[in-house]
Amino acid sequence: MWYFILSFVSGTFIYVIFQSFYKRRELLKKLKESEKSYQDLAKIYESVETVKQDLEQRIQEEVAKNREKDYVLIQQSRLAAMGEMIASIGHQWRQPLNSLSLLIQDVREAREFGEIDDQYIDRFTREGLLQIKHMSRTINDFRKFYKPNKKKVPFSVGDSIEDALSIFSSSLINHEIQVEFEYRGRYMAYGCPNEYSQVVLNLFTNTRDAFVQNAINNRKIYIKIDETDKEISAEFIDNAGGIEPSLLEKIFEPYFTTRHHGTGLGLYMANKILENMDGSVLAENTGDGARFCLTIPKVAAAVKPKLLSS
Repeated sequence: MWYFILSFVSGTFIYVIFQSFYKRRELLKKLKESEKSYQDLAKIYESVETVKQDLEQRIQEEVAKNREKDYVLIQQSRLAAMGEMIASIGHQWRQPLNSLSLLIQDVREAREFGEIDDQYIDRFTREGLLQIKHMSRTINDFRKFYKPNKKKVPFSVGDSIEDALSIFSSSLINHEIQVEFEYRGRYMAYGCPNEYSQVVLNLFTNTRDAFVQNAINNRKIYIKIDETDKEISAEFIDNAGGIEPSLLEKIFEPYFTTRHHGTGLGLYMANKILENMDGSVLAENTGDGARFCLTIPKVAAAVKPKLLSS
């Protein structure tokens, strides 16, 4: 009897020891597997961190490249605008220079015929200064127009269009382009007035070149301003022959142009300028020409929310 009991207890004890040893071995095995999994995860994490850092570096490099690209495009656009400005100044100065030339030539003849007296000198001085003031005012207008203005302020869309028309008037007259401007009210927008005028000038330049390239007669540009609760839109409609439908989606891309001597930057920069003012530009054909619509936030919609949130 006691032998049986002792054998049972001994067997049970051995079984418990064996089970404990087996469980310990299983636990050690799982612990090793866990350590291996942890090491694998650590390697994966290190790989992910390396990839992440590499991606961040690449992103920073691409951002820097894009900034450099935009800077180059802006500089090229400014050079193109400066060329247009110099040409416009030349047109604006032609008449006063001719007048000054006639005044100077008249002095020699007046001296030969003995017509130089105090009255003649007063008239010569008055007319000469008048022409010089006109030339000086032209320079001041162009300096104001091309002066950088990055600060957003309330401004009149109609006045900015008028400024561009004033700058471009000689070229419009020289190419026999009639402009009909439906302008009612001030239509106050919120943005950069000089840059908005630059956009309008780019449109005028492209339209003028389209008139010449397509040999259009009876050239006309129709301008209309409209508004909604939040936006002000200005439409520029011409009869210059329109844009090739397959090219409509490309005209705002950098360096894309259909002109022989075009830079392909005018419409690209116009789009960028309006985007920076939270606006947009839309182009479409209208039968015998093209329609460009410039949209910009209304001053009430752009300023009041900021005042309420501050």
